[in-house]
Amino acid sequence: MATNELVAGVLNRIATMKKEQNMALPAGYNAANALNMAWLQLTDASNGQSLVAKTTPESQAKALLSMAVQGLSPAKNQVYFIPYGRNLTLSRSYFGSLAILKRLDNVQDVWAEVVRAGDKFEIGAEHGRLTVKTYEPTVENLDKPIAYAFAAIVDNNGITNYTVMTKKQIDTSWSHAKTTKVQKEYPDQMALRTVLNRAAKWFINSSSDNDLLIQAVNDTTADEYDNTKKDVTPANIDDLLDKPTEPAAEPRKEAKHDALKPDITHDPNEDLGKPDIPGEELGGEDDLPAF
Repeated sequence: MATNELVAGVLNRIATMKKEQNMALPAGYNAANALNMAWLQLTDASNGQSLVAKTTPESQAKALLSMAVQGLSPAKNQVYFIPYGRNLTLSRSYFGSLAILKRLDNVQDVWAEVVRAGDKFEIGAEHGRLTVKTYEPTVENLDKPIAYAFAAIVDNNGITNYTVMTKKQIDTSWSHAKTTKVQKEYPDQMALRTVLNRAAKWFINSSSDNDLLIQAVNDTTADEYDNTKKDVTPANIDDLLDKPTEPAAEPRKEAKHDALKPDITHDPNEDLGKPDIPGEELGGEDDLPAF
């Protein structure tokens, strides 16, 4: 498929969703620029076969549409495209999760930290809420193993909501990925992403943002915690490009759905094969993009 045809098709779908489903992209987000930057990365063959050549147009369209709906950009290392077999998948980075949370109308501020062995770290409770009472990192401990990670989200009432995970809990979350290479090479960034995504779930699902955005956000997070993530983008490339399709030999029993609705069926076993990708860097494995 020609570059301009796929990108133009995604832009057309976004325009339709804005008109018919009241979808709103983040202020200042240029979907065309983000999509064209993504396409440059997908067609880059400097390290061998490009991701466009490796994967199907259908999966490319799904990944690009999900990226645009979330208002994210690969130029800012907010998303990464990872091939699994012939399917192109989208992974949101730590930076991407930060960007989405800071846009929510029920969030004032957000951050996450890694606690190393030897750091002074104490938790407590105030009015039934978990709090971080003390966190004192030292330069000497920066190369020591991770002991905990925590995320803090300040809501509109000025209340700081903390989420704390032990290294054992983080490892359990990482166990959903087939490979542990990335986790071993970039454990600090992976830990930040994991604890932030866990902390974000309540705020994302309780915000007043467009339901299409919330669904897309959840779909690029669910593989860390469960096996029930659903494919909510068009199953057929012609659906995305607004082209007619040939009638099937027999009518399908499932109802047809528009893009980004959560009830399109999906094989949950696919999600077990998606690795977690850090927000800043990638490993050099053949099946991971080198950008």
